Amino acid sequence: MNMHPRRHTRSAKGRAISTRAAAIRRCRFALALIAALIALPGCRSGAPPPQFPPGAMVLKLAAISDVPTLDPAAGYDVDSWMFEQMIFDTLIRYSDAGVDLVPDLATAWESSPDSTVFTFHLRRDARFTNGRIVTSADFKYAIERVLDPATRSKGMEYYRAIAGAEDFAAHRAKSVAGIETPDAWTMVFHLIVPDPIFLQKLAMPFAAAVPREAVEKWGDDFSRHVVGSGPFMLKEWIGGQRIVLVKNPGYFVKGSPHLDAVVEAIGVSEDLQWFKFEAGEIDVSNIPPAVFPYVMKTPRLRDLTLRIVTVTTRYMGMNCQMPPFTDERVRRALNYAVNKPKLIAVLNGRGIVANGVMPPGLPGYAPGLSGYPYDPARARELLEQAGLGHGFAATLWMPADQTMMILGQSIQQDLDLVGVRLRLKAVAFAPFLEAVRQPRTVPLFFMGWEADFPDPANFLDVLLSRHQWGANNDTFFSDPRVDALLAEAAPLSDLARRYALYREAERIIVADAPWVFLYYPITYEIQQPWVHGYVLNPMRPARLEKVWLSPHPAS
Repeated sequence: MNMHPRRHTRSAKGRAISTRAAAIRRCRFALALIAALIALPGCRSGAPPPQFPPGAMVLKLAAISDVPTLDPAAGYDVDSWMFEQMIFDTLIRYSDAGVDLVPDLATAWESSPDSTVFTFHLRRDARFTNGRIVTSADFKYAIERVLDPATRSKGMEYYRAIAGAEDFAAHRAKSVAGIETPDAWTMVFHLIVPDPIFLQKLAMPFAAAVPREAVEKWGDDFSRHVVGSGPFMLKEWIGGQRIVLVKNPGYFVKGSPHLDAVVEAIGVSEDLQWFKFEAGEIDVSNIPPAVFPYVMKTPRLRDLTLRIVTVTTRYMGMNCQMPPFTDERVRRALNYAVNKPKLIAVLNGRGIVANGVMPPGLPGYAPGLSGYPYDPARARELLEQAGLGHGFAATLWMPADQTMMILGQSIQQDLDLVGVRLRLKAVAFAPFLEAVRQPRTVPLFFMGWEADFPDPANFLDVLLSRHQWGANNDTFFSDPRVDALLAEAAPLSDLARRYALYREAERIIVADAPWVFLYYPITYEIQQPWVHGYVLNPMRPARLEKVWLSPHPAS
């Protein structure tokens, strides 16, 4: 899924604070400035913060950007999925700390030997927050909604193999024939081709149960009035200020969630997040680049950190339909020109140099892939061959984030050495995602992709196949050889053959170079000592239903 940098921490030596005293001075200055701004006439805005009874367990978070959506048919980014998985339930989901599939609203399931028929048996005690029991018809409706072109869901691609999906999408049928609901607690999926990873696709938020009556009542505004069956429900969402979720008292897991509410303040920079964390005003935080070395050298803080290598790739995409990136020599040149080990140093070691598309930890990963070493002389040679010996100018789009800007400045310096004059353009995350998907609009962009499910198809098919133009192939890359290999690999349950085909497709992609392959991130977060049960997952935002808080000074 598209990643917002908020949930994936990085660091930068070039911005490091040299002393603890300097950090304290910055903190005092920032807090004094905020207090002064609040005191100015006309600077107060929005509704007063929510009030909770004494002793309530309220997890406090902060973020730079607003959540793009809470509608599971629309969300396809880390921020949206974090909240969607708290509000909605799928048939099955991933375990809290790993990539094993476990029951959610399905108590059991079976699949045919050829991976074309999947049967699920649902629990009978799950209710939407409007009071209605969740049934198999709600899951059928949810997937049909994703398949309806009018919904404009990025998840449509994952369910096209269901029998009758194409007829339904083309309005030749009123429902998807391949989704059977023989009773309220049973559903059967029939696929037109084998799909060994169909279970993983049903664990994505796209397939979460939604009540038809609420969707039809609110229409395009459903995202602001979501009704789900998960452990939390939406209480308040003030755009650009905060989002508040409260405990769902009717959640089917008794005693869960432990938290009474989750409150996320929006529009809080990374530095201010850290100041608020040190002041005890937020409970879980990223670690800004400037203070990461200090945290790692301070035992009290280091012991509060959580670390995980996510199944993620960071890259700089080049629009293959926009000159000069239509020329693969130019794309290769930029790969040689970017000093990736320097980027890792800027991140204080919080990453691994990327040599290809698939990250370590993903089945099918090819550790022997050579990639592009740092070689500015080779980059200049390729630019000469492409008729760009005098260089060219380009604009790099990126999410509005301090770390992204630091990395962009590092790349800007690298490319300047080979005659490429780079302008950096920081954009809020939601409009950034919308812009990169438009044809011939964004020439260069920073992007990250975190696995939706543990299979090469989720990187190679989703991000680099021709049929993903306008969806997730934001570089508008196309190679018939790659598409043929992806099509051959997709139905195979013989994993050795499947992964071999994907590795061959990746080798061609690396040679074609639609991306500058940057790094595989290592994520760090820090939690207050009173936070318990908070666990990082390599593929998903942390789930919060098992989190609890012990008494603390800020309570």
